[in-house]
Amino acid sequence: MIVEVFGPQTIPFEKRERSFYYSAPENIKQSLPVVFCFHGAGSSARHHMKITNFHKLSEEHQVITVFPEAIHFDPSDRMTKQWNEGREKNAAYQHKVNDVGFVLELIDWLKQRYPVDESRIYATGFSNGSAFSLRLGLECQDVFAGVGGVSGPLVKDLAENFQWNKPMPMVFIMGTDDKLVPYDGHYDSSYMIDQLLSADETVEFFAKSCGADVTKHQERVSEDEEFLIRKDAYLQKEEEKVEFYSIEGGGHTWPGGPLSQASSLTGKVVLQLDATKILFDHLIKFQR
Repeated sequence: MIVEVFGPQTIPFEKRERSFYYSAPENIKQSLPVVFCFHGAGSSARHHMKITNFHKLSEEHQVITVFPEAIHFDPSDRMTKQWNEGREKNAAYQHKVNDVGFVLELIDWLKQRYPVDESRIYATGFSNGSAFSLRLGLECQDVFAGVGGVSGPLVKDLAENFQWNKPMPMVFIMGTDDKLVPYDGHYDSSYMIDQLLSADETVEFFAKSCGADVTKHQERVSEDEEFLIRKDAYLQKEEEKVEFYSIEGGGHTWPGGPLSQASSLTGKVVLQLDATKILFDHLIKFQR
């Protein structure tokens, strides 16, 4: 099925023109959930669209998917293009970019043009975009019904002294052999990104949003010569609210995405999991 993608669209926000792409069903039959899809550091909305294919869900599932673009501060350094996920070493943080405000403005823009289901707005992302999605889950609990990501744990400083107001459904995927972001949270000079919680700490932090009556269930999802995939599910009243897929041997890539992601730096691409399907299927069940 061919899905039309609109963009690049631009909206003025805080003295800048901010750009994004989006897809929407041609035949609208109901109010529409919205899924935000945030690219990683040094990447782009179009590239994230290519590796995730979230936009292809629009017609079949009657959803709007949105691919915003981060601000690029130094064209000679692609890593200066990042979402302000809360790290002090991040260029967007240092320039005090209000990316959270930009996303809220985008939601208003969509509401003026489509019958948005305000109870079903979700944030997803990869790497830096994942960490930013998790930030939205903390700071915009009255907006997002669930958040998720791949290879981008939560920023440590955001978790300190934070109090949940409500359960925040979440799904997270990460490989143990990620060479760019430390899976265990222990940073050294070989990694590109620091100031983050470990993968397990990130998931457990979101599980705490569901209160004290949460039980944990663990199972092996897949095992072969290359990868062992473990799923941790945190249940509240028999409903899986938080899910974590840990990929032993997995790298800094989008599972189920194109093999062209693989390199000596990013590691291998896991084909036994479809990250797009996992994130979407888990989050779309929840309403705010």
